[in-house]
Amino acid sequence: MHAAHTATSRSDAPADARSVAPRDVQSAPRHVQSDARPSAHGVDAQGDGMPAAEAYGFVGLGSQGAEIVRLCAVGGVRPTVFDLRADRVEQVRSSGVTVAPTLADLGRHATVVSVCVFADDDVRAVVAGPGGLLETMRHGGLIVVHSTCSPEVCVELATRARERGLALVDAPVSNGIRDARGRALTVMVGGGQPELRRCTPVFDLFAHTVLHIGEVGSAQLVKLLNNAVFLAHRGAAVEALREAVRLGLDPDRVRVALRTCSAAASPLPPGDQPLGVPGSGPSLPALAALLTKDLTLLDTALAAADGNAGRLGGLAREALATLLDLDRRAPDVRTGPAGTCPGHSAGAEVPA
Repeated sequence: MHAAHTATSRSDAPADARSVAPRDVQSAPRHVQSDARPSAHGVDAQGDGMPAAEAYGFVGLGSQGAEIVRLCAVGGVRPTVFDLRADRVEQVRSSGVTVAPTLADLGRHATVVSVCVFADDDVRAVVAGPGGLLETMRHGGLIVVHSTCSPEVCVELATRARERGLALVDAPVSNGIRDARGRALTVMVGGGQPELRRCTPVFDLFAHTVLHIGEVGSAQLVKLLNNAVFLAHRGAAVEALREAVRLGLDPDRVRVALRTCSAAASPLPPGDQPLGVPGSGPSLPALAALLTKDLTLLDTALAAADGNAGRLGGLAREALATLLDLDRRAPDVRTGPAGTCPGHSAGAEVPA
């Protein structure tokens, strides 16, 4: 905000993110299903706004939480909010929100509450602590955990919520504050379809993509994987710039070059393309031979510069070995939404 997730709760529908296609940020929010907005909660045919019978609450007004609250208010949903930090509350008060004096007051008022706090202990305190949501929300209430936290905590709290006639889904959010301001966030949801339909109208106010991953806790696992991929690629880029300096290159020019070359490409090729498709480029083993040659040339250049091998080449070789092993075991593994192995991340083209 972990170990492998053990399912102790069951989704009403299997995980399915395959119908979600990449699209422009300006287009309408995209969901796994076109009927993701229910009529059962008073949403009109276009799905505009919060269901009429719902009262929305929001706990946690950090940088991302505050931006989500502002977007909800702009979209016509003015939530009741709570944060222990008075300065955070003041930042959103002008948006027309209602400020709850205590968490318990918010819980008694709201039927759907989003939680956007820092870590496991904070989520537990808000949901299950004294005066928390489990104690104060009315029967039928829904808790939406936007925090990035342990999948096990979400499963545990969802079980406790059911015992009290409530529901809980995990819905971590990806992308940054700038994306939040542009309604370009991605929300991944772990929970049942009824809960997904119920909270989707609010997600539409601040997110561009809503993905139903599966049962409670599954969305947290995807968020953790995403963050690891992001950091791995960012770390590799930083290491490349360090090695550029060792080679006597201008790091600013190298940065521009990397941004316009294949280094800037997404780690996941678009669409449903398997590796090594005939006609789209060399097979992965052939590509690996070319890349291994290039890595050897880089090592030679670094050794000539200061007598030391570089870390980047080692990282690249380790990644290449993983891809080759996966290719040998499943040569037609796909990387797109219809794929069976989302971790297979090499493309078929030779890097430019």
